[in-house]
Amino acid sequence: NEVGTIQPLAEGATIVRERAPQAVLHTDAVQAVPWLDVTGAAAPADLVSVSAHKFGGPKGTGVLVVRDGVALRPLLVGGGQERGLRAGTVDVAGAVAMTAAFQATHESRDADVARVRMLRDRLQRGLQESLPEVFVNGDLERKVAGNCHLRFEGVEAEALLVALDLAGVCAAAGSSCASGALEPSHVLLAMGLTREEARASVRFSLGFASSDADVDLALEVVPEVVTRLRRAPAAALSR
Repeated sequence: NEVGTIQPLAEGATIVRERAPQAVLHTDAVQAVPWLDVTGAAAPADLVSVSAHKFGGPKGTGVLVVRDGVALRPLLVGGGQERGLRAGTVDVAGAVAMTAAFQATHESRDADVARVRMLRDRLQRGLQESLPEVFVNGDLERKVAGNCHLRFEGVEAEALLVALDLAGVCAAAGSSCASGALEPSHVLLAMGLTREEARASVRFSLGFASSDADVDLALEVVPEVVTRLRRAPAAALSR
């Protein structure tokens, strides 16, 4: 959910089955539903969780898919709802809305993913052509279509984000789960980036509502802002 890498779940599951046959394997597929056929990609797992807000459904609704034979303790007790696993009145409206959003996503996924990937590639290519020392974070061959994670050498990400926001371009540093964190991303550090490189990294997320006009605006604004910050002594990475 940060650099967009599609993890090799099947290979990982094989290792788990060989070394710990009784282990229960869970995969967090929340970020995957808009971009992948999760029914196939997550098939090796025993438990799969998804969240509706990632594919156009209402916030606060989600699904936990449980393989037959996997025993779970109740999350909430006191009632028999959700097959005894989660007591409390079921949000029927939320479930219906989530189902409709999932069906719509599934039906249009191939076309939407292809279109978003073209937008992402144009944004990435355009920024690298417009600016020196712009590097892609993550595996380009195994990256979801909507993720454009770039490192702008010589620019502090937080300063860049503020300037972009003022110019009408939304981006992020780190994952949404860790927004506001002062420390560099542990994901980027684990990938081998230095602390300075991690602090110079920014994520541009594209979705099914993204348009050519959005990319045009980013290609106009980002190079100007990055160039300005690189010229300002205060923007130099000093840590």
